[in-house]
Order: sequence, then C-alpha cells, then structure tokens
Amino acid sequence: MKSTIIILLGLLLPSAVFSDSGIDGQTVSFTRFLNEMAACTQYTTFENVKIRYILDEDKAGMDKRFNEGAPELYINAGIRLLNCDFDLDYWLVLRDITFNDYFAVFNSTPIKAIFKDCTFKKTCRIYSNKIDFVDFDSCSFEHGFKFVRNEVNDRLTFKYCKFSVNKSFFGDTDALDMEPRLFVLSNKLEGFDLLVENSEFNLPDDLKSNPQFFLSLTQSSFNNLRFMGNSLNADLDLSETTIQNAFVTYNCRFRGNIILDAFNVNPINTRVQWSTIAGNKIAIYDHESKGLYSGQNIDSINSEVRFNSLISCYANFYNSFKSQGNRIAANACYIEWKNIETTYLKDRYESGIDRALFFNYLMNVFLRLFCDYGTNPLKAIQIAFYVLLFFAGIYFFFPYSILSFHKRSLFDQLKIYGRYLSSPQSLLEIEDSVIAKEEKTPTYSEYTKFITDSKGKVPWYFHIFGKPLYFLELIRNKPTKLFYKLIDIFPDEWENMSRAKKVIATVLYGAVFILTVLWFLAIHILDSIALSLNVFSTLGFGQIPIKGIPRYLTILEGFIGWFLLSIFSVSLISQVIQ
Repeated sequence: MKSTIIILLGLLLPSAVFSDSGIDGQTVSFTRFLNEMAACTQYTTFENVKIRYILDEDKAGMDKRFNEGAPELYINAGIRLLNCDFDLDYWLVLRDITFNDYFAVFNSTPIKAIFKDCTFKKTCRIYSNKIDFVDFDSCSFEHGFKFVRNEVNDRLTFKYCKFSVNKSFFGDTDALDMEPRLFVLSNKLEGFDLLVENSEFNLPDDLKSNPQFFLSLTQSSFNNLRFMGNSLNADLDLSETTIQNAFVTYNCRFRGNIILDAFNVNPINTRVQWSTIAGNKIAIYDHESKGLYSGQNIDSINSEVRFNSLISCYANFYNSFKSQGNRIAANACYIEWKNIETTYLKDRYESGIDRALFFNYLMNVFLRLFCDYGTNPLKAIQIAFYVLLFFAGIYFFFPYSILSFHKRSLFDQLKIYGRYLSSPQSLLEIEDSVIAKEEKTPTYSEYTKFITDSKGKVPWYFHIFGKPLYFLELIRNKPTKLFYKLIDIFPDEWENMSRAKKVIATVLYGAVFILTVLWFLAIHILDSIALSLNVFSTLGFGQIPIKGIPRYLTILEGFIGWFLLSIFSVSLISQVIQ
C-alpha cells in the first residue's frame, strides 16, 4: 500500500524535491502540528501523522487562535499532508495563516476543518480525503484551488473568499499539478452540500476563453448547491453536473458564460434569479471544436446537435420556472430561448442549408415583434393600436360619408358665418333656416310638432311620452344658439361696417373661424378612428362609407385586424392558463 502511495505521489510530483517531516508516524497536538509546518524551510511531506487535541498544549494555543488572539502565522515552505489522521471530536482551526507556498492534503481522514482569514499564495489542493466538513471563510486563493475525489459526509463551504491565478507562477514545475487552475471541484461519489457565498473569482481577461481556467464544477453530484452573492470574471462550468435537491443562485454578477450542457436539476427545488443569468450568458462547450457557444455567437454554431444542446439548457430553467409558477421568469427565459432559435433559423436559411425554414423564420420575427412570442398580449394590443391609427391617418385625408356628431360639414358651418357677415340676417335666423332644411325622420318631426300644437287638447300620456323627445330636440340646438347670441354683435353687413367694426369683426370671427376649423378637425379625427376601429375589428356596421383606393385599404386593414386579434387572443389565453 505504501509503495502504491509513493508511486502516486511520484506521478503527481515528478520534479519536486521534498523532505519528510520530523513527526512522521507520531501523534502530536494541533499546536505542535502548526508549529512544525511553520518551521519547515523546504517542501515537506507530513506522512502518517496523527493529530489530536491535547489539553495541556492546545487549550492555550488553539483556543487563542480560534478566538483571534494569536498572531498571524506564516508557513513559507510547500506543505503536503499524506495519510494524516485527525481527531474525531475536535476541529482543525487554521486562522490568520499565510501559506507562501503550495498546500496539499492527500488521503487523510477524518477532516473537520475551518480556514478563517487564511491566504494561499500558491495553489491549494485537496485530494482523495475522507471529510466531514471543510469551511473556508474570508480566505484568499491567489493561485487557484482544486478539490478532487474526496468523500464528503456533510458540506464544503466558501464565504467571502477570493480566487485568482498568478501568471508569474505559470510553468512552475514544483507545483502539485503541472497546470494552474482557477477553481476545480469534482465529485463523482456521494453527493454533499456545497455553498459558495459572497465570493469573488477574478481571472485575467486574456485567460477567460481558456477552458483550463473555467470555474469548474463539471461532472459532479451534489445534494444541494447554493451559489449566492458571488462576482465572477470567469466562465462557470456546470456541465454534466447533477443537483439532487436544491439548486439556488441569487444576486450573482456573472461577467462570463454559464456552461450548462447536460446540467440536471430538480425543477421544484431550483431557485434561479433569471435577471442575473439573462443576456445570453447560458452556453455550451464543444470539446471537439474547442468552442464556446451561446446566444452571442449562435451564427457560428453550424451544428444541429450543438443547437439542440444549447436549447435544452434553456428548457431546463424554463420548465423549472413553470413548475414553480414563476411566470415572469419563465416568459423572460422563453423570449431569450426563442431569440436564439430565430437567429439560428435565419442563419440556416441564408446559408442555404434549409430553404424551407424561411417561413418559420418570418413567423418567429413576426411573433417577436408583435407579442414577444406569445408572452406579452399587452404588446399585441399596443401594436394593434398603432396599426389602427395608421389606417385612421390614411382615411383622414380621404372623403367619406360619416357624420356621426354633426349633421353638417365644416364647409356648411363656415357658410353660415359667411352668410351672416354678408347679409342683414342674424345668426339665429340663419341657423333656424338651415335647421329647417336639414333632413329629419318625418314621423319624428311630425310628432314633435303635434306635441307643441296640441297642448291641452290630448290626454296627458301623449305628453309624457312626447316631451322627452321634444326636450331633447330643444337641448340639442340650445348650446349652438347660445353661442350665436354671444357672437351676434354685428347687425350690419360687412361692406357697410365702419373701419373700427371691421377690425373687431375680423379678430372675433377670425378666432371663431379657427375654433370652428379645429373643432371639426377633432370630430373628423374621431370619425376616422371610428371608421378604422370598425374595419380593424371587423364589426361591419353596414356598408363601408368610403370610396376609391382607401376602400381597398379597408379590406387590407380588416385582414390585418383579424390576424392580429387572433394572435392576441391566443397569447392572452396562453397567459391566463399559465
């Protein structure tokens, strides 16, 4: 067994020169163990050391370090722990310790460790150990971290930690691994809980595209994975990883991609803050082409297999949001998913791979513009309103026979003012003569005249039924007549007026002229909108009161309205059902 371990170490450290510690095979206290590491002057392996809590030595030393009373400890040499055996009841507490060289733990048991305010100037490596828990709190890993093939019973946590790599150490053959890494955690054994909280992962921008420096949690199994409040200037690789219970990520700042190919989660217990991973951050990595593919470079994907893999990543989160009733996040995820699909269809069509996809592409473009792929019925109503106003603007410049508010046109009204200024008649006389000429329903006119002439000559119930009609007739014209009384101040004809009166009449009736034009224009606008709404909604109130080319436009508007309202109905029903 010992020869096997030596061979493994030889493979791991082909060019390392290291010495054995002076306490190999011994049982020592925690305090002496730390002091022995600090006393090392060259790479040292601590092998088969039993570390136990010894009251006389550790009561002062370890308790003082645990309570922040001990001075900062510097360990200058590279340290390897091999086959070490730790106390079953007491924890290894390493606080305020700076490791200026490599630190590795290999094949040791059972580890219950807390690293608090520690700094690892070079790589920290933990291999093939039996661990109850390890907590890193406010630690700095200046040249990466690696955690591989360990058997963890409880948890591994990182809080307020900082991770980076030091390019000046690249090519250092004395490293435990021949290649540097930012963060690697691989667990193919029984799942455990992993918590990474309020930590920073800072990678130089020129290394971000190199898969060697991904924040790698790939091909692992976890009971629970909580990734919260972290800042990442690196790509996070969760491909082929399984979360058996809860996957939670909130308040993270991802400045790289999140690789999720074949990522398996429990939909009910997945809590993802979509806003932090939106913006085409979801990606896959193709090991054959050594390329990273996301919505940002979908035009270069050139493979149905890669496209399907990328879409499955979105479907994973989309199904999780839907199963939890989170419609807002589900819709946002679906929109980004469909945008990628639209770009993919366009690329496939334009490259000539599949010309039959053209209409699928056009339909996606239309649904994106009109209702965000069916997720936003209010946007559909907004666009329908713009279409309605567009056609109303066209109808506004063409004559039609709608007179919904007035019984006379703008020009007829202006003729009344003109007749007043050019004749000795008053405005009320001219108005009454015009009203008398306007068409009315004969039975209605005759009945109102009968009510007026037969007062006291017929039973009371004729008046009860007729008076409302009569009063409505009077009220309808009363505002107009009152307005005429206010401006009827020029009994003389225009040509007979004095110069002063002409000036006053010009100003007054100029204002009346402008107000009349604005009033009738407002009514004309309402009539145009009413016509457009009638045509758009295909209500069909009788014959369309418009002629010429605009009549053909009404047919086009009716078809567009039918189509858009149908899409709106489907979109609305879909959202209501969700």
